[in-house]
Amino acid sequence: MTMTTSQETMTEAARRGQEAIASALQIWTDSVQRFVPVSDTRLSGAVEAVDTMFDFAEQMLVTQREFTKSLLAATTSAATRAAAATQDAAREVKDAAQDVQDGANGRPMGRRSGSVQAAETLKK
Repeated sequence: MTMTTSQETMTEAARRGQEAIASALQIWTDSVQRFVPVSDTRLSGAVEAVDTMFDFAEQMLVTQREFTKSLLAATTSAATRAAAATQDAAREVKDAAQDVQDGANGRPMGRRSGSVQAAETLKK
């Protein structure tokens, strides 16, 4: 016995819902046809309208998918750059802290980062 995923469950529920609506519409249509004849011209216009609306919805989904992918790519790129910059800054702070500790212990301060060295130069 296999377990169904939530996607399969939702798909099955949607299919059953569509079948129930189609069945109800068929019963309603059969009842209405007894009283009002439907011309083929009106029916084909309705079919064209349905096709047009679904084509529009399809194009909107394609556009939204592409936009979302572009947004995700841009966000991922920015997050990657921010993470790299944070790591670089953390390394510089660690090096500066080690330099301060070395200086306090009387050892030479050889690992200074460029920004710390520049600040020291400006103080002189």
